Amino acid sequence: MQEQDVIIVGAGASGLAAAAEAARAGASVLVLEKNHVPGRKILSTGSGKCNFSNIKISPASYHPPSAAFLKKTFASLPPARVRAFFGDLGLLWTKDEKGRLFPRSMKAQDVVNVLTNELSARAVRVQTLTEVTGIFLGEDGFIVEAQKVPPQWDKKGARGEKLRLGAGRVILAAGGPCYPQIGGTAGGYELLRKLGHTVSPVRPSMVPLAVKGNLTELDGVRLEARLDLKAGGKHIARTQGELLFTSGGVSGPAVLDLSRAALEALKEGTVIAEADFFPDYVPAAMARLLTGRMKSLGDRTFSGFCAGLHNEKLLKTAAGLAAIPWQAPAGQLSGDSLAAFAVLIKAFPLEITGSRGFEDAMVAAGGCAASEVCPVTFESKKVKGLYVTGELLNIDGDSGGYNLHLAWTSGILAGRAAAGK
Repeated sequence: MQEQDVIIVGAGASGLAAAAEAARAGASVLVLEKNHVPGRKILSTGSGKCNFSNIKISPASYHPPSAAFLKKTFASLPPARVRAFFGDLGLLWTKDEKGRLFPRSMKAQDVVNVLTNELSARAVRVQTLTEVTGIFLGEDGFIVEAQKVPPQWDKKGARGEKLRLGAGRVILAAGGPCYPQIGGTAGGYELLRKLGHTVSPVRPSMVPLAVKGNLTELDGVRLEARLDLKAGGKHIARTQGELLFTSGGVSGPAVLDLSRAALEALKEGTVIAEADFFPDYVPAAMARLLTGRMKSLGDRTFSGFCAGLHNEKLLKTAAGLAAIPWQAPAGQLSGDSLAAFAVLIKAFPLEITGSRGFEDAMVAAGGCAASEVCPVTFESKKVKGLYVTGELLNIDGDSGGYNLHLAWTSGILAGRAAAGK
């Protein structure tokens, strides 16, 4: 019943990369995607800019510890070759000070465009609004069962025609459950389980965090800060970058960097993230700055005293926590009140209570055991001719382009192998 050489389940990052590489090797390729367009989740990455890789790719940036697996992967396809892959597609890219790579246009759509243009040029068929419901071994390869589905926004739309397709090899690139509102699903994990794979529980990993207390006044405020993560009174992680306050928690690159460690530590007890909004001042220098400021601005209200010091909403919130009336005469404050204020803007406490869930998560942890997949071809060790890529694997990376890089890498290697290259 073989109808094409390779069927790819999912037109996300790893699926599109796999399709391009398999087609380049001469295979006939069909991509099945349940969204209405390919690359839908790619468009949301990096706040729409698509941080598609990083100049500092190494096994140390991935979790759980996967050094042995990823050393073989990156030896088979060095990170520079992934950059060359996109260069060959026509994508110009730029690097920021943290080593993160973005399309020069700073538009995620361009990353999707160069990939879909390649598929079109290679006569790859991409069938959207088609959800795979089963994968079975047949006499001559695989039988893939699928069904036409309505677009995500059509909540009342009925499921349509059922399909039964044949292929010599199957690449399972269905992605994970993050952003269900734009098509994220756990369906790929269930397909893997039915094919005999071990799939560990899936949970949000790189995700905004919920915090204790009311941060409504800070909702929408973006600030640079150093974050120190503490559990049981012990320091467990540190990062520096942009912090975004939301009505119920915190987000931004700095929070995403620490979210995995925070959620792991939360299983054992209380977790506090201390935000330092003056990381270039040691505590003693901060105290001297405020004391000196009091000498020149002590005749003003505390709001006037704070003008120009930092973000007004942040300072007003810190003043409230220090029991300092915002319009009180600054010169009448006690030394203890000013000291408490200094501590707060150097170590603003954020008690972590959990994550904001898959709806806001960038990456999921858990999935198919890496030990059941070849690190060089991403072929299943349990089902010959089946390949497992991207977020379906129990390997998640740090914030900064590492997860997309592994998606491209696994897709390219799987595409080559599935095509028999």
